[in-house]
This record gives sequence, C-alpha cells and structure tokens, in this order.
Amino acid sequence: MKPRGAPSPARLHGALIAALVCSLLCRGAAADDACADLAPWNRLSRTANNFGQARPLILAGTAPLVTGAMVPTGVDHRLRVYGQTSLGGHYDLEPVSLAAPYVIAGALLIGYGISWMTLDCQWQRPQAAVLQAMGLSAAGVALLKWTTGRQFPNAGRDPRAADRLGHPEFATDFKPFRRFGAWPSGHTATMFAAAAALRVSELDWGWPAWLGYPFAAGVGFGMWLSDRHWASDIAAGALLGEAIGSSVGEAFRNTSPALGQVSILLPGDGVALVWVGMW
Repeated sequence: MKPRGAPSPARLHGALIAALVCSLLCRGAAADDACADLAPWNRLSRTANNFGQARPLILAGTAPLVTGAMVPTGVDHRLRVYGQTSLGGHYDLEPVSLAAPYVIAGALLIGYGISWMTLDCQWQRPQAAVLQAMGLSAAGVALLKWTTGRQFPNAGRDPRAADRLGHPEFATDFKPFRRFGAWPSGHTATMFAAAAALRVSELDWGWPAWLGYPFAAGVGFGMWLSDRHWASDIAAGALLGEAIGSSVGEAFRNTSPALGQVSILLPGDGVALVWVGMW
C-alpha cells in the first residue's frame, strides 16, 4: 500500500522529467548568453586596446632592442657556435619543438568545437583566448619576417657542411621586404602567446595557469638548439608572444557572475530543485 500523502510513481516521473527538461533549457539559455562572444574571432577590439597599454608596448618594443644588441656585437653567432659545439646541438635535432604549435592548435580547435557543441562556456573561453593569441601572433610574426628578411642560421646551405658554423656574416644578413626571414621565431611567439593568454584569462586557476610557460620555453630552446633560429629570434619571439598573449587573455578574462539555483514547484507532490551551472 502506498503511504498516505506520498506522490504516485507517475507524478514522480513527471517531476523528474520536468526538472531535467528545465535544467537543459535553463542551462542552454544561460550558456547561450554567457557564450555570446566567446569565439576566437571575438573581442578583437578589447585585445587591441589592451595591447596599447604600457606593459605590452614595452615588451613588444624590447624585442627589436634585444636583437639590435645581439646582432652587431656577434653574440648571436657566438651563441650559435656554443650551442652546436658544446651543448650537443645540430640541425633538425628533434621534431617535437617543430611540430608542437601545430599539434596544440589542432587539439584546441577540436576542444573548442566540442565545448561549443556542449555549450561548455567555461572551456570555450580559455580555448578561444589561446586560439586568438596563437592566430594573432602567427599573423604578426609573418609580417615581421617579411619586413625584416633576416637570414636563417644555415642560410639554406647543406646542414652537414664542414664549414657551416664558419659564417658569422649570416647573423647580420637582413634583406627587408625581399624574403620570408628568420626574425622573430614564430614557433616561440605562438607558444608564449598561448601560455600568456591562458595565464591571464584564468587567474583563478592558480599555479596550473602557468604550465604553458615551460612548454613554450622548451619549444624556443629546441628551435635554437636545432639550429633553426638565432638566439635573438627566440628572445624576440618570446617577448612579442607575451605581449600579444597577455593582451588577449585580458580581453577574455572571466567577469561573469556565478549562476544559482532554480526551483520548480509541482502542485501537490513536492518540489524539484535544479542546479543551473556552466560545466
């Protein structure tokens, strides 16, 4: 016998279905509002405004100054010789640093697509920030490479040639607007941009938000030790990437309030509570 006053199974099922439907609908509406401008191509004006602030401009302006100090003094060439003779470096030493930005960007595109389909705004935001940072840094670096036209360390010669380290003039060979050059390192710039965008957009993550930096530094070091870039290319790429990435991260920083609970009153047979949140 059913206890007196207890809801019938049919009413219980109806209450659960209503709660589930309301949860999905309410969550979808809230997520649509919260995710309204969380695509990688959104918030570009905010990014531009942030880039115009003092810190990003100082970082970006320091990049050519570092190169200007390392090139004419011969530091770039001496560091190349040291890395290739004393640290075990050689051309195309390992494939990881070369492939890392492409693999990470591809994984982020897949992850963003999944979070977009599932209305997962909490993951859309950092992934969109990192994708925008990588895209902007890649575009900016491409323009600078063509603008400066700096020669690569091997200058297109045989990387196994006995005299490959005997050409200090390669470090000072710039041909603006005549070739797609080495300065700055695009791999380093995009990786540091990704790391900075994640760190700044997710301040509430604590130390995990800084985990992108060791990977970015590893990619930069790998590009230098693999004799694909001069040391000043790496330094400039890191500075530019930090400037762009931090500007993007600031634009995508989470400022939306937390969502609360929604109560559904079912006449006669009780109350169903549904938590409406973002994954």
